[in-house]
Amino acid sequence: METTTIRKLVERELGYEIGGKTRKRQVVYGRAIYFKICKDRTNLSLHEIGQTLNLHHATVLHSITNVFPAFEMYNPEYMEIYNRIKKTDEYIPIDRQLARLKIEHYQLKLKYDYVRKLNIDIKHRTLLGKIKEIPDPQLPEAEKRISRLVERLK
Repeated sequence: METTTIRKLVERELGYEIGGKTRKRQVVYGRAIYFKICKDRTNLSLHEIGQTLNLHHATVLHSITNVFPAFEMYNPEYMEIYNRIKKTDEYIPIDRQLARLKIEHYQLKLKYDYVRKLNIDIKHRTLLGKIKEIPDPQLPEAEKRISRLVERLK
């Protein structure tokens, strides 16, 4: 994953830029999220990660080891942002996205095949749905009533 992509994800989620030398708390927290994701998702050194924002490697190290754990404990809303970014499709590697989509496709295909095998038209499906709503202890009585109803209709 590219650092520019990570930066865009973080800035889009936060709603502000994380670059520059400002020490505003929200920007520092935003950079901590950025540094943590870069450390996890790239093979870059701390020096190279720092260079992406024109910051020193010590700033990156401090942010990952001190700032990130601090807001993990005291500012859960930033931890939620971090987790939201990790769940986005852009964060997930392409090969894992493909594997997940293949599984979803297979599950949908199984459901589709099952419905086709039933070969029941829509009117009957709603009736079967109503029957499935009957609680188990009342099924014998319901079966008797349905049988009597069918006999009357014949």
